[in-house]
Amino acid sequence: MTLPPNVSALETFVTGLLVLFVFAQAGYFVVNVLAITLLHRRPANRVPDESPSTQPVINVLMPVYRERRAVVEETLDDLGGIEYPNDRIEVFLIHEPDDPIVGEYVDDLERERRLQGLGFTAVEIDRDSMQWGDATYVLSGTRLPRTKAVALNYAFSRLALASDSVVTVFDADTKVPGDLFRLGVRGLEEYDFVQAKQTVRNVEDGWLPMLESMGMAGWSHTIYPKTSRGPFQLLGKGYFVTVETLYSLDGWEDGSITEDMALGIAASGADYTLGVIDRYVQDLCPASFDEWTKQKTRWVTGPYRTLLSPDLSFVDRLHFASFTLSNQTISLLNVVGLPSGALVIAFVLAGNGPNFWWALELLLVFNLANWAYYTVRTYEATARAVPLDGWREKIKYHVVSNPITQVVYAALWSIPVTLAAVRWLRSEEGTFEVTPK
Repeated sequence: MTLPPNVSALETFVTGLLVLFVFAQAGYFVVNVLAITLLHRRPANRVPDESPSTQPVINVLMPVYRERRAVVEETLDDLGGIEYPNDRIEVFLIHEPDDPIVGEYVDDLERERRLQGLGFTAVEIDRDSMQWGDATYVLSGTRLPRTKAVALNYAFSRLALASDSVVTVFDADTKVPGDLFRLGVRGLEEYDFVQAKQTVRNVEDGWLPMLESMGMAGWSHTIYPKTSRGPFQLLGKGYFVTVETLYSLDGWEDGSITEDMALGIAASGADYTLGVIDRYVQDLCPASFDEWTKQKTRWVTGPYRTLLSPDLSFVDRLHFASFTLSNQTISLLNVVGLPSGALVIAFVLAGNGPNFWWALELLLVFNLANWAYYTVRTYEATARAVPLDGWREKIKYHVVSNPITQVVYAALWSIPVTLAAVRWLRSEEGTFEVTPK
């Protein structure tokens, strides 16, 4: 009996999906082995949970662009309640002169905060007169890109901060645990840079923030501390460094839209060390898919440029790829791994599972064991990083954000990963902008 053409086409389709399944599993295996051999065997530099012996001035640099006043004030209120002497904290709100939103409230905000006793200064960027120490930093009249790095460099070059004081960078939506500054200063007694872990706090705003909160907490807890032996990246906010060390590195890279990554790689190349604080800085994740895509595309553009940097040795490139590009690779693999894996599961449940070669079965067991390990560690991190009030909130959260949906969320990252790759190939420049939240 001859099978109908549509049955033959179906068989061809199923065979193709099984081939994709094998391809995806082989890819997962390579990424897992790379992570184990280059990452997890390395001890992490951890900041001890102790008080520091000194209390230097901490300069909070906060670049803002088109940020709502309510978001900025929430962060300032958070700083006012931190476990560190308020007279040892100086906040610098860095803004553009033509910002139509910040310009409406910045003067009033500065007056109010100073009346409340907070060291607060609004710094307006003048792009035609940027200076670095005693030398011209940017030639007069040069128009600089509107990046976060330029904003940070402008403030840092004009404020004449004491060399033994500390710099930390905040975004307008950054919230921190009460003991973060104390631990940041304690960490600088042993390391040149100190970085806190990160997660998302606005989980009530929808499924994207819920998924991001678990994914970011898990990565910060399981992967990021292992990168502290270098080459390391910084995470955009919640990191600490002395003014003296920052001067030695000439600040941030002006043209970079991932200035935190560039600074971390430069610091690694100069043999500076990084310590990781076991605390979670929280920020806001866009609830809109379009804005989420815009933000993540900016985030994942940086590694391509860094990977080709001549300052990295071959081994350093492997280490960098193992903790940065491996996440992007898994996202792309999930695009084919999810549908093909679902097909295999359906066959197994129907009692008609495919007969795989024994070596492939071992590979599957290895990949599943790694997935189970990261799942347990991610739940461990989420329980500490994302506070949920009551069992109703916990049920609601974990119905949306769980090991299965995290796999889907990782596949969703393939969209910004692809867009970032296209942007990099086209040499498109990024801009300093805020993602609406």
